[in-house]
Amino acid sequence: MNPPPAAEQPFELILARSQMRLPVAPGESIADVLQLAGVAIDTLCEQGVCGTCVTRWLDGTPDHRDSCLSADEQRTHMAVCCARSHGPTLTLDI
Repeated sequence: MNPPPAAEQPFELILARSQMRLPVAPGESIADVLQLAGVAIDTLCEQGVCGTCVTRWLDGTPDHRDSCLSADEQRTHMAVCCARSHGPTLTLDI
C-alpha cells in the first residue's frame, strides 16, 4: 500500500531561529500555522503564484506546489502558502 500524498501527511515545522516546533495537520497550510503561532508572514494570493510568502528552508524535503519559483530557487526557498513536506519535519530559516 502506498503512503498518502504529502497533502494528507502531518509533519512538524521547525523554525531554526527560535527553535519553535509547530505541528502541521493535513489540510493546513504552513502560512496558516505560522500566523496562528504569532509568526508574521506576508501572504497575498495564497496559491503559490505571487511569491509574497517565499521563505528560505534549511532542512527536510519540501513538496513545492508553487508556480512562482524556478527549480534553482526551489533548492533554497519555498512558498509557504502552498508547500508541504515530503518528510516528518521541515526546517525554515525563521
